[in-house]
Amino acid sequence: MDISIAPAYFVLMALVLGLAALPQFRFVDEAKSSARYSALDGLRGFAALSVFFHHVAITYYFIDAGEWSHAGSRFYTLLGPVGVSLFFMITGFLFWGKMLRTKGRPAWQELYIHRIFRIGPMYLFVVLVMFFIVFAKTGFQLLESSSAVMASALQWLALGIIDTQPDVNTYQAKYVLAGVTWTIFYEWVFYASLIATAFFARGRKHLVYIGVGLVFSLITRRFLHWDESGFAMLFLCGMGVASLLHENIKLRLPSKLSSAIALACISAVLIWSDNGYGTPTMLLLAIFFYLVCSGTSVFGLLTTTPATRLGNISYSIYLMQGLVLTTVFSITPLKNFAMASVLNYWTIGMLCLCVLLICAALGYAFVERPGIALGKQLSRRQTSAVNPELS
Repeated sequence: MDISIAPAYFVLMALVLGLAALPQFRFVDEAKSSARYSALDGLRGFAALSVFFHHVAITYYFIDAGEWSHAGSRFYTLLGPVGVSLFFMITGFLFWGKMLRTKGRPAWQELYIHRIFRIGPMYLFVVLVMFFIVFAKTGFQLLESSSAVMASALQWLALGIIDTQPDVNTYQAKYVLAGVTWTIFYEWVFYASLIATAFFARGRKHLVYIGVGLVFSLITRRFLHWDESGFAMLFLCGMGVASLLHENIKLRLPSKLSSAIALACISAVLIWSDNGYGTPTMLLLAIFFYLVCSGTSVFGLLTTTPATRLGNISYSIYLMQGLVLTTVFSITPLKNFAMASVLNYWTIGMLCLCVLLICAALGYAFVERPGIALGKQLSRRQTSAVNPELS
């Protein structure tokens, strides 16, 4: 049975936008700031949900055949890499933009404290829940030595800084989280790299640096087949967009035309691309991203209230999706119902989507937002301690 029908994505995406528009979700709203690129918040939400739909399709074949790799169709196979690619570009854009605005001299301590408290609380929350699920599935008994369990647990608790997703108590723990935490390692590598690359944010040499970095990454990827070079290119694409806009180099097109071009780029990727992380795919996504950062809202979609709300909770959506899929499909009657037909499967997929939306909203309100506030408070204390005249 092939459950990977593309219309399901659009139907459920419309459903989640409708749910996010309800006044009951106003508690995830944030005050708007003129310094932010408004369409990026909405883009985050769509990126996170695209990864979710990718994993919904994979989950069917994982249950059916025990393999976590097959999404059933080109469309659902590409949704995950497209979402991750856009996340990497957003990170590159925002933080390189900060480097450019501060001329390569940001408040480093504040930057890294904010990152730890932005990433850490929700990450630790989902990992702790994952531990509980793993031990529940292994009968709350140690199936390997306590030292081995402790070593695996400590790797998971390292906030993604260690690039491993080890089994815990002999159980394949990464699938409980849908394997999403691998991207956080590359985020940390990028944040660390800013210390070395900040020099190039001074003056106009940043454009040359981005160009050389892209060419070098392309060559090493082409001839040495380094996957890391491909991920570096994604960050560099976001950085390149930040550099272009910093120099006020932007396409000044009518809104409808720029939206049409942006939509065409995404459509071309999802219809014709053979590799979600391939160079042609990256180029099309970079054009799309450049247009969005230049003010394109894709016919207003990315700046709607529900899109913005989904963007606010996108990190929780991203990290919590595996927990929801694992929990729902662990309920035997629901799993049996889902596996009976295509319609049944996507009905349960709709249930997972609704549960994920509610859990992510609550996670944002009660885990992410307090963590962000705590990070800001600590960074202010550190600044006051170092520079009492600023307090």
